[in-house]
Amino acid sequence: MELATVIKKRSMCRRYHDRDVEPEKLARILDLARRFPSAGHTQPQEFIVVRDQAVKDALAQAALAQTFLAEAPVVIAVVADTRRSAARYGQRGVHFYSLIDGAFAAMLVLLAAVDQGLGAAFVGAFDDREVQRVLGVPAPVRPIGLIALGYCREGGRRRLPRRRPDEILHYDRYGRRGAAVGGRAGAPRPDRVQRRTGEGGAVTASVP
Repeated sequence: MELATVIKKRSMCRRYHDRDVEPEKLARILDLARRFPSAGHTQPQEFIVVRDQAVKDALAQAALAQTFLAEAPVVIAVVADTRRSAARYGQRGVHFYSLIDGAFAAMLVLLAAVDQGLGAAFVGAFDDREVQRVLGVPAPVRPIGLIALGYCREGGRRRLPRRRPDEILHYDRYGRRGAAVGGRAGAPRPDRVQRRTGEGGAVTASVP
């Protein structure tokens, strides 16, 4: 599947068919996810693959009773060994870089799941210490996210609206909007980007 298609198809799925995830698909997802970037190549990210029902039930309760975690055939816990980050970056590594690195790894799991025809949902709301207890990880290993994984049964789900490009793009400074990508530096920037239909019906961005 092309990368653009994977990105556009990705959405959070919280209902799953009663069907197991094939070991080869899970292995492919983890192989892609382990290619994460990390600050200073410290590689603090690790994965805990959970299939045991009792463990999934306990994780669902630790995640503020988000029961779909228990219903998914597989849960992947993304954790960060902050000791690896601290060895190079000290407290900033512990409290900042390790979180970003873990988020990189989690996003790769979500995208790889789509590529394998699966649904996934990232959960970040949980009791950290309880998740550590359930999974048996030491205190320096911080849970970053719990990812439910399985064959999605939310077909035809309504796509949530996204903010328009002119609402989220800034150029050179926050609040400076409307420059065409690749435009001349220092050129006047209007307040918004207009969209028009070009040749062949393609939608293009134009600067009024």
